[in-house]
Amino acid sequence: MALSKLFWAAIEKGVCDIAGKLRKLNADEKRQLLAILRERGDCPDGWKNTDPKKQRGILDRLYQKIERLLNPEEFKKKANAKSARNNKKRKENGQQKADNDRTSKRRRENGQQKAAIQKYKESGQQKIWNDKKHAKKAKAIREANAQAILENQDHHEPTWDEDTLEKEAIDIVKYIVDKCGPDGFVHVFVGAWPGKDLNKAVEAECFGRGRHAVFIDGGRRVHYHHVSAHVELFTPYTGTNCVNADELEKRVQTKLLDMEWPQDRRMFVRKGSGSCKGKRDAGIPFPYYTGVLVCKQSMEQIGIRRATKKDHAPKRNST
Repeated sequence: MALSKLFWAAIEKGVCDIAGKLRKLNADEKRQLLAILRERGDCPDGWKNTDPKKQRGILDRLYQKIERLLNPEEFKKKANAKSARNNKKRKENGQQKADNDRTSKRRRENGQQKAAIQKYKESGQQKIWNDKKHAKKAKAIREANAQAILENQDHHEPTWDEDTLEKEAIDIVKYIVDKCGPDGFVHVFVGAWPGKDLNKAVEAECFGRGRHAVFIDGGRRVHYHHVSAHVELFTPYTGTNCVNADELEKRVQTKLLDMEWPQDRRMFVRKGSGSCKGKRDAGIPFPYYTGVLVCKQSMEQIGIRRATKKDHAPKRNST
């Protein structure tokens, strides 16, 4: 069973946390690490099985993964030797031919499925379904925004003066430097949350909604739940004044750039390139926030990377 890079990183982190350095774990330590891994969203279903009869096999699989971290070359040799023995045995009992037949059948079925999907798209039904979905989502957003404006119409908040803004920014930058250390990365961003749950809004916004800022190798977009075990996400400002949110974001970003904070250790590119107010008038009270994401590890260490032009290039329609 293939494990994600983030799950591999969690295994290695668990070994280091328990042992202080990479080494073989005893039975109790392996059980403790397994309990931690089972709480993760990307933990394979087979590892979560609590049937007493399955526990020995699951711990054996964890032992193999740890061996792979400790002795990668030796593990590779053993795996290649085992694969060679299995291939020889499969050829001898005829299983290789049966597997090839099943693979060919799956490929034919996949081709038929792709043809059916393409036919569905060409019929125009896909566009109709997408239009209905987008219209429903747009309506829900409009209703939520109208409700938020109604609920906050009397919550006028003054704009910060220069001293207040500078003090807030200095405190945030000090916290970022302390939390990120010499290798970690940071993101500073703004947003609005017309709904009831601020945390969900910030988690959805922190890696970007449209043009994602970071990816997992292979082109998969990163969402908060992929890295939640490695990062800290907080909102130094929440209020109803978009100027305060925007200016705090810009001031913190400016200070980090003036410190020559390297590009590979920050997700924002420029200072104050966006705004949280959208199409609303700046004088309308609305729930806004400034968000900060910090991580003491590098992007590479937790299995993600910055977006490239290729990631955001328009996809060509197949003909």
